[in-house]
Amino acid sequence: MHDTIPVAEIMIEDVVTVTPDATATEAARLLRDESVSSVIVVRNGEPVGIVTEGDFVTHLCERSDLGTVAVSDIMSSPLTTIESTASIVDAVELCRSTDVEHLPVVSSDERTAKAADGATETADGTTEAERGKDTAEMAGDDAAELIGIVTTIELSYYVPQLVRRTTETREKPPRRQVRTDTQYERDDWEFNYRGEDETTVSVGDVARFSKTISEDDVEAFAEVTGDTNRVHLDAAYATGTRFGERIVHGVLANGLISAALARLPGLTIYLSQESSFRAPLSIDDHATAVCEIVEDLGRAKYRIETTVTGSDGTVVLEGDAVVLVDDLPPMAAREGDATPAQ
Repeated sequence: MHDTIPVAEIMIEDVVTVTPDATATEAARLLRDESVSSVIVVRNGEPVGIVTEGDFVTHLCERSDLGTVAVSDIMSSPLTTIESTASIVDAVELCRSTDVEHLPVVSSDERTAKAADGATETADGTTEAERGKDTAEMAGDDAAELIGIVTTIELSYYVPQLVRRTTETREKPPRRQVRTDTQYERDDWEFNYRGEDETTVSVGDVARFSKTISEDDVEAFAEVTGDTNRVHLDAAYATGTRFGERIVHGVLANGLISAALARLPGLTIYLSQESSFRAPLSIDDHATAVCEIVEDLGRAKYRIETTVTGSDGTVVLEGDAVVLVDDLPPMAAREGDATPAQ
């Protein structure tokens, strides 16, 4: 049973540490040279904070010279720790409840560490609850001896299904069934259709679909398609590109057009799509696809002008599509007749 495996059996014992007065540059070099994702800040042998790759991403964007910045100015503190005798299930639950990915392990003869009751202020002025980064509170004034570290990577080798649930705690709005032509909708998605008769497709009709494309969306798209270009996934790398930040995959943004067309009256079947990418789309931007039916090609085929814009109105991409609009299958049509008006 997983709850009988102590953290001590899977933790990394060779912990990379720095003192609070070390410079951020020194800590960054340790991350690079030791190939680790975090450095524990230790004062007189006691862990007092943590600096992660994410901290450097934040501060590289804000500071031009990290050589004069002390680690204590950028570390996340107070710190969440776990006792070596705690089970790996306890570790997963602690990661989940505090939204951290790195847990320093302390000797079990010290007082038990616990997560902070409230959100902790971080160096960049945001709370950890808002940033979803590594922080919390070590209870009591007793010194705690650092003996190792465990991360979600080590935990995933033993309890992948539990670690996967840690990401699911960032809940998406609930699914709801309100249409006959889509499997489900979400409350944070927006769709509207303008036409003389919303039961059929006609020239001049306009469909709009909007959603925020989140970091989770981008990472999931990269995993599913294999498009792991670092400009989409690695913030530090992306800052050195012409974009200056991570951007949404162009094809993912183009997918919003497909989402709008999927909600046209009837069963929409893509025949072709041409798109010109005009501008990058930032992660967490609220994007809108606009599809206007401009030509009836006959035999239930239509040409549609397509555009995707960012929240500030910038045109991200534009082009046109040709679709075939079939009647809904008989079962779906009957369900539509029985569905009360929304």
